[in-house]
Amino acid sequence: MSGKLRTVLIVVGVLMVLVLVVPFFIPVNQFRPTIEEKASAALGRKVQVGNLSLSLLRGSLSAENLAIGDDPKFSSSPFLTPNR
Repeated sequence: MSGKLRTVLIVVGVLMVLVLVVPFFIPVNQFRPTIEEKASAALGRKVQVGNLSLSLLRGSLSAENLAIGDDPKFSSSPFLTPNR
């Protein structure tokens, strides 16, 4: 194995490990109040977001227990709660 190929393989391996490990060290739930606030302002309704999880492999941010409130004039229950 040549020296350059070995270096490239080591760098690729380190990057793959970082992509797998980094999401465990990013506290994505600290952004939940900001996300709820911005979504509520944009929709004009109360938005509640549950636990957040980050996946760099899929390039996604997932939320559990998402609820969008209804207009208080019509109902006090959520307008939208997605099911899995």
